Amino acid sequence: MALLLTLASATGGAWAHAALQSASPAASAVLAKAPKEIRLSFNEAVEGPFSKIALSDAQHAAVALPAVQLDAKNPKVMTVAVPPLKPGTYQVQWSTMTRDGHKTKGQYSFQVK
Repeated sequence: MALLLTLASATGGAWAHAALQSASPAASAVLAKAPKEIRLSFNEAVEGPFSKIALSDAQHAAVALPAVQLDAKNPKVMTVAVPPLKPGTYQVQWSTMTRDGHKTKGQYSFQVK
């Protein structure tokens, strides 16, 4: 029985995917001023070279962003600097790859007043 539980717990982690735990700006946030960065936190470490954050405006035009950075103290957190934004609604699209090779993606929007 102990062997079965050990095997089950060992394989359970192999099937895990990075899940978004928190985002700044938050999903559906209405901001008085534009954010200086997008910060996404996941439940497990992500691979920087294979993880991306994209930003587009209400007309689906891409907002140019620099490369994603992993937090030096916490590889579960990735950030990207955001240029000055005009008032409007913005869509964040993200994709990650975890150290075990699993890919995850998602999106959400926020608004700048």
